[in-house]
Order: sequence, then C-alpha cells, then structure tokens
Amino acid sequence: MALVLGYDVAPLSLTHITAILNNPDSITNEAPCPRLRVNHITSGSDEQRVTHYHLPLMTYRILKDYYAQSLEPISTKALCTSLSQYLHSPGLPYTNEFLWPKLFQISWYLRFKLPPIFIKDLAYPERHVGLSNSMTVSNIKEADIYAINWNTNWFDSLTKLQKRIYWTHEILLKDSENWDSVETPLWDANNILPRLLFDYTKQLLLNGGVKKFPLALGSIKNYTSLKSKLEPYPLCYADAISENAVNTWAKKVYDSIDSNNVKATFYRFLRFLSYQEQTDTLDLELFSPPFVPPSVSPARLDVDECDLLIKSLIDNQTNHPLRSLFCAIAALLGFYAMLRRGEVLRLRRKDIHFTVKSGLLTVTVTNTAEGTTKSKKSRKVYTVVPQQYRPLFIYLFEIKKGSPRNHPLLGFEGEKYQSRQLYYLLPVSRALRFFFGTHLNFHHLRHSGVHIFMLQTLHCVSDTPDEQRGQTPLEREVLSSKSVARRFNYWLEGREVREVNDAVFLDQMGLQIGHIHYSTTRWSYLHDIDWLLPIISRAHTSYTQRNYTHSELRYLLGLKPDSNDLRRKSIKLRRHYDKNALDPKHNEPILPCENDLRNEVFVKEIQANITRPTVDHASAWMKSINTSNNTLLGFILISMHKSKAFDLSALSFIWDKGSRHHDLSITKEQCTALKNLPPFALSKDGQALQVALACNSKNADAFSTVFREAMWKWLNVEFALSVNRKTNNEQKLALLKRVFAQKNETITLSKHPIGKTKLTILLSPKTQLPPNVLKFTLLFIQSIQSQKDKT
Repeated sequence: MALVLGYDVAPLSLTHITAILNNPDSITNEAPCPRLRVNHITSGSDEQRVTHYHLPLMTYRILKDYYAQSLEPISTKALCTSLSQYLHSPGLPYTNEFLWPKLFQISWYLRFKLPPIFIKDLAYPERHVGLSNSMTVSNIKEADIYAINWNTNWFDSLTKLQKRIYWTHEILLKDSENWDSVETPLWDANNILPRLLFDYTKQLLLNGGVKKFPLALGSIKNYTSLKSKLEPYPLCYADAISENAVNTWAKKVYDSIDSNNVKATFYRFLRFLSYQEQTDTLDLELFSPPFVPPSVSPARLDVDECDLLIKSLIDNQTNHPLRSLFCAIAALLGFYAMLRRGEVLRLRRKDIHFTVKSGLLTVTVTNTAEGTTKSKKSRKVYTVVPQQYRPLFIYLFEIKKGSPRNHPLLGFEGEKYQSRQLYYLLPVSRALRFFFGTHLNFHHLRHSGVHIFMLQTLHCVSDTPDEQRGQTPLEREVLSSKSVARRFNYWLEGREVREVNDAVFLDQMGLQIGHIHYSTTRWSYLHDIDWLLPIISRAHTSYTQRNYTHSELRYLLGLKPDSNDLRRKSIKLRRHYDKNALDPKHNEPILPCENDLRNEVFVKEIQANITRPTVDHASAWMKSINTSNNTLLGFILISMHKSKAFDLSALSFIWDKGSRHHDLSITKEQCTALKNLPPFALSKDGQALQVALACNSKNADAFSTVFREAMWKWLNVEFALSVNRKTNNEQKLALLKRVFAQKNETITLSKHPIGKTKLTILLSPKTQLPPNVLKFTLLFIQSIQSQKDKT
C-alpha cells in the first residue's frame, strides 16, 4: 500500500505515508472525487494544518480495502524495514528511509514528465495548506450588506480618550454561566478595543478554541488577559478600518510586549481581529515567529460563487444609485485582476484600460498620492472580463468619462479614501461572510483570482480541450483557450504556446501577481493540491481513456470476480461500444475515461449539477437604480443616463453637499408637504428654482419639512418678499425671519402698489452646474407634486 501511495498519489516521505496508513479518516467523502487528506508533520502553531491530494480511483479502492482490514498502526521504521525486505527478495539494493522519497520523485519525473517545481509541490505537503471544510455561519443578514451602522461624524474629529475605559469582557468572565444575558457594549469611536475584546471573549465562551470545545474558564481568562497591554494603545474606528494604521497599531502593541507567552496570547487576539469587518486588513505575517511557517488564511471562491456574490451586490436594495455598481466593480477587480483591497481603492481612471470587444482589462498597479504598493514597485495586470460583466464596466466608464483621469476609479469626485473603503469594500466583505462563512474577507478575492490565473496557465501549457476546462459555462468561458490567449497576448505577441519556453509562464504570473518567488504564491494563495495533477498529467486527467481489463473493471465497480453484470455497467460507461466487445467471455480491454468510472462508482452519492442561467447583471443594475427614483440623486442619475448627458462632477457636488451615502427616499410626510406647496418653476435666467407662495406658518412648515433635509443642502435659499405698500411689512418680515429663513440666508424686501403680499423662494446651486441639473431637479419635484392628481 505504501508503494501505491508513493508511486500513484504523490512522491511523499515515508513519515507522511505512515500517517496516512494509520489514519482511516484520510479519505474524504466528497463524491465523485474523493481526496486524500494529508496532515502537515509539524506546523509550529496551535492549529493542525492539512492539505488535500488528488486520489486516483484505483488507488481509492485499494486504500479503502486496506483500511477495511483494521490493521495495527505501523511505525515509519517498521514500514521502512518492510520495504527493504520487499526489495531484498528480487535482489534490489537496500534503500534507507530518506532515499525512498527521492526514488518516488525520480519515478514521477520519468513516467509523467512533470516539471520539477510541481514534483516538489507534490512531495512536500507543508508547501501548501488545504481549504477548510468547516464553515462558521455569519450572523450577518442579507439585508444588512449595505447597512450603515457607523456614525459618519466619527471621522471628522476624534478627541483623545480621557475618560475611564470600561472593559465589559470582565463582566462576561464573572458571569460565564449566563454570558448571553450580558448586554453587548456599544461601539466607541475613540477606542473600539473594549468592544472587540468583549466579542472575542464571547466567541471563546460560545465556540471554544481552535483545538478544544468547550474551553476551560481558566484558559479563556488567560487568552483574554490583555487589558494591561491594550490600555496604553487605544484603537479608534478610523484607524481600525485603515490598512496601514491598524497594522502599525498592531506592530506597536506586539513590540511592546516582552514575554513570548503574552505575545502568543496577543497573536491569538489578532487572529480573531483579522476576521472582523473593522480590522480584516490585519497582516498576520508581520507577527509570525521566524521558526514557524508564515500565517496563511486558506479560502477562495470559484467563478460561479463569485457570480453569486456579484448578483447579491446588485440585487440587494440600496437607495444609493451608484453604490451597488462600485461594490460590484470592486469585487470583480479583486477577483479577476487579483488586486489587494488598497490597490482597488487607489486605482485611478488612468490606470485602467478596457477593450470592450475582447473584454481585455489592462490594469497598472502603481504608487499614488494615497499610498504605495506592497513592494513599492509598479506592475501591470492583464485579465479578460467574462462577457456577462462587460456592460458593468461600460456603464462605469460612461459615468467616469468626464472625470479627471488622476481621480480614483471608484467613488465620487473628492470622496475620501476611508469613505470609499467603508461604502464600497465593506459591503463586499459582508456579502462574502453572509454566503461563505466568517473566515472570508475581501482579500480572499485575490486568492481566488490567483488560483484562477494558475488554472488558466496550466490548461494553456497542457493544451487541455476547451470542453474539459471547467464544469459550468462561466468556468469554461474563463478558462477557455481564447481567454488565456488574450490574457497572455502582451507576451506571446501572436505566437503559439509551443513556440515559447513554457517554464517562463510562472515568472510571468509572478510579475502580474506582484510576487518575486513562486513559493510565496504557492504557500499564501494556491491552497490544496488536488487540482494540479488532473490538469498537468495526462495519466491523471478525467477525460483520458485508459485500458482496463474486465477483472480491473469488476474490482473498480465493486462486482464479484465471477459477476456477469459487467455488460450492463459497461454499456452505461461507453454507449458506443460494440456489444460483442463487452461480452464477459471476451478479454479485450475496455477504454473508459476515469470521469465515467467515477460517475458509475459514486452514482448514489452524486447530486445532479444545477446549471445556473447566465445573469444579465447590467440589466439588473439598471433595474435597481430605477428603484431609486424617489431619491433626488437617483432621479438625477437616471435622467442623466436617459438623456446621455452624464456629469459626475455635478453629481459629486450634489452628493458632497447633500446627504452623501445617507440618500434616503422621500418620506410620505415630505411628499404630502411638497404637494401642499404651489408648483415650482425655473427662474427666468434658468439659474434657480423658484416657487411663489403666501408668507404664512403653514407654508413655512411644509417648506421646512422638505427643503431643510440634507439632500437639499447643495442649494442656496433666498427669499424675496413683495408686500403691498399699504401693508405693515414689519409683521410679514418678522414672520419670514422666524419661520422661513435660517442664518445667513438672503432676504430681499420690495413693495408693490396693488395686490396681496407674495413670497418668492429661490433655490440656486452653491456652485455653477450644467443647466440640465436644475431641470432634472424640477422634474423630480414635479413628479412628486403631480401625484396628487392620481387618486
């Protein structure tokens, strides 16, 4: 059995093979492609790391039968002795424990013609970490993805913390039996650490630790005894959501701790923080001891899971008309362009070029005024956007057409970095956690993109048939030879893959990812290894036909040696076989592919593949922004789009001076108040909106209900009071100042000889805007006022 594993699964060490033989749980039960789970020999951390290998079907059956014998555990020394005896019988030279892996590797190189770098990946499980099969369900609801649960004033001015800090996690520890009755503290903008330490303590009480559940109360007290270390270093909310600031804070606290044991305790707390939406930009590699492998967070999405993410971001209701588009584009850039979150935020309009017809997206990642790249160097990324997402990019570039090219790609003009992070990246992280578990964050989109890039490269150099590249239409499109050729065209320059040195492909990948060494990519981004052999080795592909004798097929299909049921099974495997060739009396070999065999072996466990229809995301987004018709910004956006007169600068001014992301719909009360006001019109010069009305308290209340809201703050308000010369103007003027006007608003007074007193209110932009902005604003007001006719 050891030789079968070493020659057919991977050129593993005898220590790893021994561990596999002694652990019947090494086979995972993921039909129709069970995998072999291999534990890392040592990880130096408090969590057991594993990885997963491709398990050929024949090896799977042999290993299952081996485990069924329930043999006594074997040691590595005993296994080596048995192998030496096996070699001795035919007179082969003695081989020690450390030479066996080298023999396996030589065999793999000669038989399968694999590149040495991939043989090394196969030989050393500690070069990669497996994806976790467990998922902690997030308490985030889908309706909360776009929720604004922070106070925007937190970022305007933060005062230095002077008051006493209340560490409410201590109350949890004192009343650990009734922890769910302890009230969760509110967020403190000046220092969020007490709340985070409270949540950390609650999680340990609820879920236990990495290895144990439940944890002893003494252990929990030990893991949370950080108050004295954290008190001198408060962490404000604004710093927590800033990638540079939160890592600087963490490094400062870590360096201030003298004891290695306390550092380990703080590291556990940092690991918890890396999964929280406020602090998920923490880089744990900064705090890994040199004698253990770097920290790694193994998680990724496939292309269809990413599509589900995009669909949710667009379909989820938000009153803000552009927020869902910016969020979807951010997610697509993270996934398909493999960008870090800071790189997405700093990306400028001039840094990206999109070819509509081919879908080729060329991104320049470079240092900007808002920050530098991780390596301090620039790089170029070439990727192909799938067909169904291209209209979203077209809409984005239409919106950004008139914007300065050195402004950020995502967001309004003048929108601050932290605002873009909160409103466009945080919803993506929330959606990831809602669908796929609490261990995912925005950076895992980059993990996913790098994995897709690797699959594209391997399929390209292996010349995999297009119909075998993926299980779903979207996956086959992304991995298709056409997409890969476009992605590498900058380098291939029209040449065929066979005309270039395919060993350079990994170097080209590293240049686009931003990694100097392949080992960095392998460890941090390319999780597991079960996907490798079915692409690069013809002997392991699922579509390659292989010779099987009737006896081998009976064994694989679980038939008795003398069973005559092979004919029926074989017809299912290859319907075009000549029936005579399937006669059990004949010994001609049968040539099914492994995929057909797996489907037959695991027929009871296989669930039917549900092919999701292609989603028209662009139409869905257009439909979603139409639901924002009852917000001023949304109405102007839609009107600009319909008239093909988009002006982001004007929209940005209205957004900045108005309610920004708190763009709420017109309420029922405001609708009623607006209907009670006289009709609005454009002024004669077209530079303002105006309404003529009686100067009384009723009209003042109606006007204030509507136009004193934040969404109208981009307009100056002027009052022109025209009174009858026989009327006491002091009374009307006093009323105007008391119930209509606010501080610094202009009031002009005039008299007319005949007629009633009349008040004209002028609403003019605080800066010069295109004339159509006021026209669209007037249409918005009229659309609400006209509703009174619909009864």
